[in-house]
Amino acid sequence: MKKTVFSLVAILSLVWICFAYTPDTETKEEISNLKVQVTALSEDDNRTLFNLYEQARDILQYIKEEKTSYIVTQVRDYALSKFTTRKDAAKAEALQLKQELLDAYQNSWLQLAEELSENCYWRYNTLDNLSYAYDFPTALTIAVWYRETSCGYYLPKNGDGPFQIVSKDYGNWEITKEIFEQAIKDFLEFSWNKINRYNGKNPDTPIVLWYKSFSYKDLYKFAWLYNGLSWSTVYWDIGPANPKYFLEKMPGEYENWKKNGLFLQFLKVIEREIKQ
Repeated sequence: MKKTVFSLVAILSLVWICFAYTPDTETKEEISNLKVQVTALSEDDNRTLFNLYEQARDILQYIKEEKTSYIVTQVRDYALSKFTTRKDAAKAEALQLKQELLDAYQNSWLQLAEELSENCYWRYNTLDNLSYAYDFPTALTIAVWYRETSCGYYLPKNGDGPFQIVSKDYGNWEITKEIFEQAIKDFLEFSWNKINRYNGKNPDTPIVLWYKSFSYKDLYKFAWLYNGLSWSTVYWDIGPANPKYFLEKMPGEYENWKKNGLFLQFLKVIEREIKQ
């Protein structure tokens, strides 16, 4: 039986190869022109580049005509390859900063942290791609997801989604890949709105959080902007309404709590990234 199945698969593969679409010179030129347009539209704009990839990826399932499907596939693969090349370069540039931040707390605070749950990492590529597209630290995206819903791949009953954005309504039915990706984008846009508002009020002491740039003090400020301030103003030094959101499991008052605070979870993620 196994031999029969194998032979059938082999035959079907040969048939597909024989009848696969072969582009003519005109089609190749059309694809070349489209690639030039993709490059022009996305120069120094990774979000646009990733959006072009997503649009090509998503529309492919509805295309039946071979030539059009071939062209869109070529554009999709070109956009993703270009995006991945940029992201890999940025990741390599950020490696030293990650190591320096990790070394600073390796033998003190990090020893108190809970181990990184696999739930937080098995969708890493999706989280990493979108974080890079929005120029935001991937480890921070994951750390917030952990603090809000323990990296759960579900829709909480309150309707606020995996990142608990109260201004959004995701419902409480079964989550899908599309809903999860949209929730990540909503989180990234929401976070940038918070950061930009703070930076507009405090131009001399801005929060600097990018895909390859971050620091303890800026992560600290971001945590309060995202989780809640102890007072309503965003001017000058800001304080937390809920300190344990950032500080949990760190030495001192919050050391014996059960769940990693935002900072320790951030460190656990970059520790995993460095080991890859």
